[in-house]
Amino acid sequence: MVNLTHNHKNVLRLTCAQALSMTTMNVNMINTALVGSILAPVAWLSTLPLSLMFVMSMLSTLPVSLLMSRYGRRPLFMLGVCVAVLSTLSQAVAIVLHHYIFFCVASMGLGFSLACAGFYRYAAADSAAPEDKPRAISWVLTGGLVAAFLGPEIARNTVDLVPDALYAGCFFTASLVQLVSLLFIFGVKIPKPEQRLYAGRPISIFLRMPIFLIGMFCAALGYALMSYLMTATPLQVVNVSQLGTSANASIIQWHVVAMFAPSFFTGNLIARYGVSRILGSGVLAYVAVIILALMGDDFWHYFGALFLLGIGWNFLYIGGSSLVAQVANPEERGRVQGVADLTMTILVASASLIAGVVHSQLGWEVMVLAASLPVFLLMCSVVWLVSHRYQNTQA
Repeated sequence: MVNLTHNHKNVLRLTCAQALSMTTMNVNMINTALVGSILAPVAWLSTLPLSLMFVMSMLSTLPVSLLMSRYGRRPLFMLGVCVAVLSTLSQAVAIVLHHYIFFCVASMGLGFSLACAGFYRYAAADSAAPEDKPRAISWVLTGGLVAAFLGPEIARNTVDLVPDALYAGCFFTASLVQLVSLLFIFGVKIPKPEQRLYAGRPISIFLRMPIFLIGMFCAALGYALMSYLMTATPLQVVNVSQLGTSANASIIQWHVVAMFAPSFFTGNLIARYGVSRILGSGVLAYVAVIILALMGDDFWHYFGALFLLGIGWNFLYIGGSSLVAQVANPEERGRVQGVADLTMTILVASASLIAGVVHSQLGWEVMVLAASLPVFLLMCSVVWLVSHRYQNTQA
């Protein structure tokens, strides 16, 4: 009973930390491109700060994992939160000083914090019994739902908190949020992971497995498409359609809800209907996103498109990740999933930068139409998966 209580406390603290980390992430998603459009010397560099955040997250993920293996998770979690405090504070100061390069550097620091926070869900599973690990991970991920409401509320109510420095108040507030997060992380007690010798098949074997490649492709490209469209949405909603920052916050808020709410039942849907149908549903959601985004430029068109984008992301991300998990033995999962996550982060970082370039140079309609090609490729992948598995059942 003592251990169970201890585990519950760990999960609760990590869930709160996840909620606050995602809150800071949401504040950045809502405001960073808008700040970039003000500070950047040219319009197509508006999304560079957000792209640099993803790049730093990509570069930090593997080193953070190795450091956690050596020193434990809590020291790296605390370091990540401290870096987040300094980074968001620096972002706010950069806005006050109207310094674009400083803002970019501060955003990169936040990428390191994002990489550390990415391990919260695994930390919750570390001290849980085997049968409780999925439940522990699910509880931590529910923090994203809290952040879906808290982040936009901060963005909506602090946008003009600092006189003559639009959006600076959002980042000052985010730094306070991270200070609170530090209190939760301080109480987390997780043993160091066991040191294991290298074992398992080389990664080149997996790169020749169609199931692994399709799973990685669906998860990574689905995530990149979501990043591509979501990154440019604040620029379109606020700067082009002139719907205001409150409308933008609401659109992003419900987009994030749609990203995380299906997680409560996506696993059950995969178990009941199969991963191919869930991936196909995700692709169909993306098709609907493109159609809806091109039908009009009022609030509800953006709202509906981003809401469907969140659902499509959830199905493609979880469905693709489940395929990746199928092919690896326990001793291989770290390396195999690391390659998949690295691929995903590279595509996401690239997509967020490309979004700013295409939106500023060619406009929203062309940008949305350009998403049709990767959606078509996703559709082809799912069709191949369905036909391949059908042939296997007939053999």
